[in-house]
Amino acid sequence: MELSTTHNLNDLRPTAIDLFAGAGGLGLGFMLGGFDVPLSVEIDQWACDTLRYNHPKMGVLQADIRDYQDSASIKQICPQRPDVIIGGPPCQGFSIAGPAKKDPSDPRNSLFTNFARWVEVLQPQIFVMENVKGILGRKNGDGQKVITIVKQVFSELGYQLDEVWVLNAAHYGVPQIRERIFIVGHRLNKEIEPPPPICDLGVLRAEQAQLDLAHKLDLQPPVSLWDAISDLPPLEAGKGKEEQAYMAEPINDYQQWVRKDSKALYNHVAMSHSKRLVERFKHIQCGMSVSDVPVEHGARQRSGNGIMSESLYDQNNRRLFPDKPSHTIAAAFYANFLHPFQHRNLTAREGARAQSFPDSYRFMGKKTVVSQKLLHREGRFTEKFLCQYNQIGNAVPPLLAQAIAIHLKQALNHG
Repeated sequence: MELSTTHNLNDLRPTAIDLFAGAGGLGLGFMLGGFDVPLSVEIDQWACDTLRYNHPKMGVLQADIRDYQDSASIKQICPQRPDVIIGGPPCQGFSIAGPAKKDPSDPRNSLFTNFARWVEVLQPQIFVMENVKGILGRKNGDGQKVITIVKQVFSELGYQLDEVWVLNAAHYGVPQIRERIFIVGHRLNKEIEPPPPICDLGVLRAEQAQLDLAHKLDLQPPVSLWDAISDLPPLEAGKGKEEQAYMAEPINDYQQWVRKDSKALYNHVAMSHSKRLVERFKHIQCGMSVSDVPVEHGARQRSGNGIMSESLYDQNNRRLFPDKPSHTIAAAFYANFLHPFQHRNLTAREGARAQSFPDSYRFMGKKTVVSQKLLHREGRFTEKFLCQYNQIGNAVPPLLAQAIAIHLKQALNHG
């Protein structure tokens, strides 16, 4: 069925549709950058709940995109041509459809082809495909580079592909070191450079030549994690509410921006930790992890009668520096990082702040769920939903997406 929306693709504002939308970070950034986003397509129920809650006037299609591949079904969903198609097809999670003899490392057997099919049918002026940086080094079974195959497919569809953009979110005002690639194809008969950065990461290294260059280019220092979260109510493990009042005023530009139009604070609930774990956290300094604690506070084997565990997970429970941008917020960041000062993991809202989601953007579904691997192993496929932490960690930071959107809007001569 055709999705009805209040947007008109012929309006003066350029339009984008969002495929593999997740919780909508990329789409939100394009809205902030001056685009209308009348349609998002996403398979996960809880992520769709998040999209519908935050964008009640947007058409949200909860479906497997592989069910919409013929021209008629795609045009029924999106009857008018958008200016831009955006999305992040999971090239690391290839489709299991088709003969088993297919090479699973070949992007032509992945969900990337479904994204390409919508581009082929709808013929936008520009498309933007986001993915992890690791795709640049990946090869298929025949030794062909994945990125070369991807470029070839879009080139055959009539799109010009310039250099692949490797962008670090911290360059664009996001309080997080996060590198992602963006494959941008267009029909504009001109080269489109990456969006210029607004923050200089050389400030973190305090090298004079970089500081001088940043000054000449009028670049700002990067936004630190503490810049992003210091106004949030302090919480002990297991405390907090899905909806609560603010307890302090914003103290910097980032906090004022992120709190704009927000009447309440959502998703600020601390993980529950045992007393033993909280005591362990107290011995972890900034930049250190669970592998650095004294032996007597180390992890113990499950059902091991108090025997110390020999398994160390260096990336788990790493305490973040307050005066630097956060490390990359991943899908399971609830176990990755400790608050800079409080003895607990980050809340979903603190992760959302590090991702540059406004406070008014509420994440639906459960806070956490059982491991996706465990659910798959036990065949509990009906329970495989993206929890709040997953939705936040999988998203493109909206401020990064906004920078891309503004840049492309200018290329389309809309601004």
